[in-house]
Amino acid sequence: MTVQKVTIPTISSNEIKEQYFTVLSVELGNTTIKSIILTTNIKTNKNYQLNKLVRLTRDIRLPQGDEEIFGHTIWDKPLSKEAIEESIRDIILDSLSMINMSVSDLDFVVRSTGVVAISSLSEELGSIIKALSEGCLSAGIKPSQMTAPFSINNIPKHIRKFSFFNNIPFDGSIVSVASPKVTGMVANEMEGELVTAGIKLAAKSSIIDYRNPVISIDMGTTLAGQVIDDSKPYANLLCNYVGLAGGIADVILRGCNIIDTNHSTIDVENYENNDLYNEDVIHNNTLKLHEFIDIMKVPCNVDEFGLVAIDSKLIKQSNVELIGCQINNEEKLIKTFNHIIQNYQDNEIQLQIDDLYAYLIKRLIDETIKLNILPQNATLGITGRAGITGKKPELIEKYLSPQFNDIIFAQDGLALGAMMVARCMNSLGTPLNPVGGSKKGMCIMQKRISINKKRK
Repeated sequence: MTVQKVTIPTISSNEIKEQYFTVLSVELGNTTIKSIILTTNIKTNKNYQLNKLVRLTRDIRLPQGDEEIFGHTIWDKPLSKEAIEESIRDIILDSLSMINMSVSDLDFVVRSTGVVAISSLSEELGSIIKALSEGCLSAGIKPSQMTAPFSINNIPKHIRKFSFFNNIPFDGSIVSVASPKVTGMVANEMEGELVTAGIKLAAKSSIIDYRNPVISIDMGTTLAGQVIDDSKPYANLLCNYVGLAGGIADVILRGCNIIDTNHSTIDVENYENNDLYNEDVIHNNTLKLHEFIDIMKVPCNVDEFGLVAIDSKLIKQSNVELIGCQINNEEKLIKTFNHIIQNYQDNEIQLQIDDLYAYLIKRLIDETIKLNILPQNATLGITGRAGITGKKPELIEKYLSPQFNDIIFAQDGLALGAMMVARCMNSLGTPLNPVGGSKKGMCIMQKRISINKKRK
């Protein structure tokens, strides 16, 4: 079994050459706002980080008297269009100035959101995306830097010769995965798509071949991810993951007064050395805690699951499965955890949280197997604070070694996914070292071009 943690190396802006494609990913999440500037060498598929600036969503200013509150984070932080715009504008400009870059140095900008605790998928989520766009425009980013090109002439000049746009323009597929026929089922659908693409790109800096079939799991505040098969030339989405992830520990630690009411586990230091404790005792306690956590196929008649909005009508129309995670009894979960940790040291509390999440991921995979949608020889990719920090990778390996030959842990999967989406929109493939396609397979570019010609 191969298990690998992948971190993206850094590079300075003066090292960027013509074959580099530079993307800014701006993310508004329930816990953090991130502006991450990445660049990729199209010739080699090597990826680099130019800068990463992280701020806390709780610090977004409160809506002013004349501003409409159109939604909240899952922690009930009120949001207005104007407040989001200002936060996005400021973090973009600050992240660029820190490395002496300007918006004109960016080839593309991708906006994404993990703020999904809203009452309407169509209206409020659309308002958040619009506010993100307005924030980008306010920072000086051009609309052309955020939209798919209509012709080769809309692609940045320095990168045009590397583009296959005239042979295969963007058709909606992302890293050889077809767009689902029914979209908008869950509020974090885009997040899952980005994470899958991002882990695929991260894998190009590893020894693991993370190409179809794959499973992606994003353990941010909320849970996102996908199960992707190995259909050719375009793979199909078999399942979306949805619900709470890192937010579970936030609820527990707040309820036990270990962290402040508006804080999360992002405020807690992760301890790497937890070898002194009895893992059997820790795991027995994990089983007690999991009695109050549901991991299951999401019922088709619900409007939310694990605080994530769901369109129940679309679920009935789709053949894509939906596996969710939610707390079924918050009071008992907190009370049980509080009882367990009475004689715990800080390190032991952290290890208990790590085991809780490692076992949560095991249960997600068990449910996937139960629904008979775990592809044979699938590779597992995990990102997000509740999946890659502390001893979680080691414990996840222990729990899942029978099911997987390879597991990859990637930082900032969402931002890397933004990079990959931008590349797909600009038809910037790398046939000699493909990101898409099937495990151990050749590049599917020629097959895609052939299909595109037949359609014409």
